[in-house]
Amino acid sequence: MMKVRLVIEGNVQGAGYRAMVKNVARRLRIKGLVRNLDDGNVEVFCECDKKTLNKFIKIIDRKGDPEQPFSLNVEKINVYREGDANCVGLPKKFGLFETDYRMEIDPVHKDSLERSEIGILILSSMHQDLKEGQNDLKEGQKSMHQDLKEGQNDLKEGQKSMHQDLKEEQKSMHQDMNLSFDRLDEKYGEFAKKMDSMDKSIKEMKDLFAKLVNHFVKE
Repeated sequence: MMKVRLVIEGNVQGAGYRAMVKNVARRLRIKGLVRNLDDGNVEVFCECDKKTLNKFIKIIDRKGDPEQPFSLNVEKINVYREGDANCVGLPKKFGLFETDYRMEIDPVHKDSLERSEIGILILSSMHQDLKEGQNDLKEGQKSMHQDLKEGQNDLKEGQKSMHQDLKEEQKSMHQDMNLSFDRLDEKYGEFAKKMDSMDKSIKEMKDLFAKLVNHFVKE
């Protein structure tokens, strides 16, 4: 077991931090106490094994909005182990983890203070969750707007592609029609030549027949 002094810096007073630290410490079966310091920091004395200490520090290292005065926000956790120069004020005896209000206080008043801190902590957490929810909503709206914009662009590209395909199809049909007409003209020209040839042959036959008739009449 090791004895440690923690000094937590940040917006940790008046934000329900002591109540949270006490609750976490008791759940981890850590012995010790937590109290406010005159410089605005929070001091924690604890007795536990190294693994539990690391888990405890990780949980109580809460991050919030540093710009909000009522938002719980830990900026730094200083760890001083027994024997370090800054590990001062260690309790002579470590018992059930408690909140040290640094003054004599009756159990009823103490319970009322702890309930008030828990209420502040809950409100702070709700405010943080609300802010995160608003940020998520903004991101969602931004994403929807982007998807809509991309959808509109895709629609425009689709329309452009359809127009181009239609234009190509019309061009192809026009070319096919021109080719068909060219073929008709070609076939009509051949047919006209044949008709001319037939007319010529018929005319020649008529002339020959007329000559024959005239010959027989003269005789």
